[in-house]
Parts: sequence; C-alpha cells; structure tokens
Amino acid sequence: MDENLELEQYLKHPCFSSLSGRDVSMIINNSTILDFKKNENIIKQGSFATHIYYVLNGLAKINIESDGRNNTIRMAPQFRFLGLSHAFFDKTYHISATAMENSRVLLIDIAVFKQLIKTNGSFAMGIIETMSKTSHRQVKRMVMYSNKNVEGSLATFLLHYAQMENSMIFKLPFSRKEIAETIGYSRESVIHTFSKFNKEKIIKVEDKLVELLNVDLLTQIKKKG
Repeated sequence: MDENLELEQYLKHPCFSSLSGRDVSMIINNSTILDFKKNENIIKQGSFATHIYYVLNGLAKINIESDGRNNTIRMAPQFRFLGLSHAFFDKTYHISATAMENSRVLLIDIAVFKQLIKTNGSFAMGIIETMSKTSHRQVKRMVMYSNKNVEGSLATFLLHYAQMENSMIFKLPFSRKEIAETIGYSRESVIHTFSKFNKEKIIKVEDKLVELLNVDLLTQIKKKG
C-alpha cells in the first residue's frame, strides 16, 4: 500500500477528525511511518524533540530514568501519543519509549504539529483533551499502586491488564523486571508473588501466558493490599 494512502486511513481516527483536507495534506507531507521490533527503543530520554509520536498499532512502554533507576509511568497501546506533553515545554524528551511488541508508529514533524495547533482551534482542543486524559490516567495509575503491598500491587496490575485485553487469559508482553518497574517493587518480590499466586491456584502461569483462575479472590487481594 502507498504510504500516503496508509497515512490518510490512519488520519481518519477521531483524534484527527477536525483536520481540514489541507491540514491532512500538511501532515502527510511531513510525517513518516516506522516499524519497531519488540524491545526496540522508540524514544531516547534526553534526545532532541523533533517529532510527535503516535502509536498506530502495537504497544509501547513509557519510562523516566531518575537516579539511575527506570520508572515505568504508563503503557501506550494503539492510538495513543508518546511523550506528547514533554515535547512542548522543552527541546528534549524527558521520557523514553520502548516497543513492548512489534509496533508501528507515526512520526509527525513537531513544527508542523505546533503550527496546526496554532491555526486549528478544534484540533488544539482535542490535543488538550488528550493530554488531560493522559495526565488523569497517570495519576490514577499512581493511586492504584500507592500504599499497597506487593501482592495487592500485582493483583491490581493483573486485573487491570485483563481489563485492557478484555480476557481472563492473556499473554503478558512484559518481563518480571518490567512488571516490577511498573508496580514499584523488586524483581525478586514479583517473581515470588507470581509463584505464590500460581501455587494457590489464584492464577495459572506458563511462561508469559497468564490465566486468572480466581478473579474474586484476586479482587479481594487488590482491595486489602
């Protein structure tokens, strides 16, 4: 498929619905689509902010490195921006992004993106709404894992991911280390808790394939944790 036609299809998404034909042409002429393999770096923290990144398909992990430690702040599935807010207040990205599975990402020239925000009020409002929702999700995520022990945090993580996948059986694209970075506990604690949940038949684990066997008990652990 011609890349311009492919871009036009993706730009029909509601996020870009307020763009005029001229605006769409401007994005098409100043964008590119890149494919990233699993675990490949999409954005490097500290690199110069030249593009706005938009996940067309796949899944990305957003991290912030502080004091030599990686902190996972959120996951970005299909039709989510990567580091949108960070690209506006500085010339460098304050986050890193990594593909958690094979992913396709749209890169829009940041100068063109800013120009569209200045000239298209409806598009600007849509971007503000998107940034607000992203901020709300990050705060909600912080609250989800705060003041919980490792069992409560892992139960929360598994239930949340099952909700995202709309299935009680799913394949986790994360290593135990990455889950630990997400919920704020050590890799060893996460491995031990997975083993405990599996032994007590709360979940069934086969490598990265997870089945939630006792959702009611997992929900209780989430609430009490």
